[in-house]
Amino acid sequence: MKQSISKLIFIAHLCICISCNQDAPKTNILNKAQSIDSNTSSKKTQALLLTQDFDFDINTKDRISGDYISRDKITIPQNLTPQNKWIMFEGPILENDLVAYRYYADSRHRFDIYGKTVDDLVMDTVSWDYHNIMDWGSDILKVGNSLGLGSPSIWYQDSIYTLSDCEKKTIEIIEDGNNGSTVRTTFKNLTIVDQSFDLQQDWSIVAGQPWSEIHLKVLNGALPEGMKFATGIVKHLPDISEGKNSNSFFAYNWGKQSFHKEDMGMAIHIPLEYHPMLVRDDLSHVYAFRTGSQEVKYKFLSVWERDLNNIKDAEGFKNLVKGI
Repeated sequence: MKQSISKLIFIAHLCICISCNQDAPKTNILNKAQSIDSNTSSKKTQALLLTQDFDFDINTKDRISGDYISRDKITIPQNLTPQNKWIMFEGPILENDLVAYRYYADSRHRFDIYGKTVDDLVMDTVSWDYHNIMDWGSDILKVGNSLGLGSPSIWYQDSIYTLSDCEKKTIEIIEDGNNGSTVRTTFKNLTIVDQSFDLQQDWSIVAGQPWSEIHLKVLNGALPEGMKFATGIVKHLPDISEGKNSNSFFAYNWGKQSFHKEDMGMAIHIPLEYHPMLVRDDLSHVYAFRTGSQEVKYKFLSVWERDLNNIKDAEGFKNLVKGI
């Protein structure tokens, strides 16, 4: 009876929100009835884009005044700072039953990893205390100024540039499904040194797999002359191993490189058609795509010694990477 009453309260609350404003956020993530419903569903992926219910103010960037609200689409404020508390997790999340990933929504635009020890979708219940190992898992990667894991970048004039300087950046959830979810990010007038172009990044995850996929597409032609798409893995370990299967090149490593100095494997998977090449960088193992000036796709993946992949050594991780 209590569960039925909770569901009726949730439905009534949702109807009021929709009728008041078509552009209103989807839901309050702390709504108890929604939590009961989502925890009992069979959903295996989710996309999260959570902000506080007010406009970003740099003078109160650490303020938490109430619940975080789930959004379908936002335009990133030009003055959004690192370590802000306006966006929960500092950016969007993609989660499945094995792992969760995020990227920083501010100008860093680098990807990070949340290791999970449970197969439930939990990231909509996680607080800011995610650096400690909790009963669900933890933030397990120190990114810093590196490419973290699989962050998209541009190789130009012998230097690596992240997707940082743009006129306008929008983030939109275009799929939030049972077995797959996708977040789209659009950069208007993304500037690299003295060249600008519009870029679309579709970032997706599917159920039951430790990997996530990036699809980059230049919206107004191709990359400027001399630029190449690139990605990589932070150099917490000095060495990187490489291999190929029938369709893809892959680069990977395994060792005590998690935030808590536990064993973790990280890898990137790049289709052979893009002819990836290793290029020099002090902070990351970086691979530039020699072809694919208009659009490219690639995957990145991680495995943590505590997670449900049950991989405990380098050989097991290598076999997983090869099989993708």
